[in-house]
This record gives sequence, structure tokens and C-alpha cells, in this order.
Amino acid sequence: MKIIKIFFYFTFITLTSTQIFPKDFNDLEESSAVFIVKGDIKASMHVSLKRVSEDTWQLNSSIKKFGITFRKESALFKINKEQLVPVSWRRKGEALVQFDWKENKITFKEKKKTGYIDLEKGFLGPATAQLKLRLDLRNYDTSNLPDSINYQVYYKGEIKNRKYKIEGLKFIDTPLGKFEAIKVSRVRSRSEHRKQIFWLVPSLDYTIAQIVNDDGKRLVTIKLKELGS
Repeated sequence: MKIIKIFFYFTFITLTSTQIFPKDFNDLEESSAVFIVKGDIKASMHVSLKRVSEDTWQLNSSIKKFGITFRKESALFKINKEQLVPVSWRRKGEALVQFDWKENKITFKEKKKTGYIDLEKGFLGPATAQLKLRLDLRNYDTSNLPDSINYQVYYKGEIKNRKYKIEGLKFIDTPLGKFEAIKVSRVRSRSEHRKQIFWLVPSLDYTIAQIVNDDGKRLVTIKLKELGS
């Protein structure tokens, strides 16, 4: 079980942004998705997105194996004039991160590690970077995609520069069907022996439909199985 938790530390937060949603967030009330995980680890992931107030939404995620839920995460965020604004991120029993935009401060508690760091405009939370990528890719024609996109993202008490390489359109097969998707890769340093590649489907409003994750020790493929509303 410990190995699974370590692995999903790197992949779980990616899937919190996979739901299909309308162009205007004001039209969204609730949506959900289910993924299957195959490879060195086998499990299922369940993701939901729900409006909790007029301008605030909550992302919820859980991992299930043998019918048992052993990890839950949630994130609150706002949309303000096309800008995604993180409010908080929580991993049940392990971590809590809060974004105080009045004091321009991020406070965090990650197991025994606590502290705060300065908060600047544009900073994203662990679960909102891929959601921002989806929102940004909406603004491009698929025949004229950017080479890469960069974000400043909170990660374990620090702000990290996260770069995504856009590799064009590819066809993928999932339990939900065959789709043409934009292939996107996390750019890692040469010293990092890890890779994460995921595919966003324009016809499903840039929903992430597949992820390949290799943490240097184990390789898994995560595929979209169900979409709900």
C-alpha cells in the first residue's frame, strides 16, 4: 500500500482536472469522471467537480483498490475574469494548503512540515495546473498550438516552474472510445528519471483522457472510462 501512495503522489493531482465542463463556468453545477489504472499498479480513480457557491468550485478525487478508498483529495478554486484562482488544497489526513489572496501568503501543512511562502498573481495549486492548461488550450486552434506552456505551481512548500511541451494531435484508444487528442509532456530536468505524458481531447472540451506515468520505478497507463454530469 505504501508503494501505491508514493506513486500516486505524482499522478493523483493531475486527474482532479479531468471533468468535461462548458465554456462558461457559470453554466456548470456538477460533473464527474472515472478512470482505470493499468500496469505495475492497478486501481480506479473517481473525480468530481461541483459548484459550492456562486463563484467557487470544488474538485474531489479518490483512489479505490479492491473496492476500498484509501486516498482522498479536494481543492477549492474560483474563476475570476478567465483567471483560475486557487483557494485551498487538501489531502485527507496528510496535507492542507491555503491561498490567502488578501495577505498574499500561502500557508501549508504537509505531514510534519509547516510554514508559509509569498503568494503572487498567477500562482497555481497542486490540483489546478492541469485545469489551467485545459482552459488555456481552449484559446488555440488545434492547427496552431503553442510549443510549450509554463506555470508557477505550489509543490511541497515551494513554488516550482512547471513546463509542458505541446506535441500535437495523436489518436488514442480508451474504454470510452477512440479520440483525437493533444499530446502534452511534462518537461523534466536531465537528472530526473521520470516522465508524465497526458492527452487532452478537444471534442470533449480538452478533457484529459489518458496519462502515461513513469516514476523511474514503475510504469502505469491511466485511461478515461466514464464521464458523467
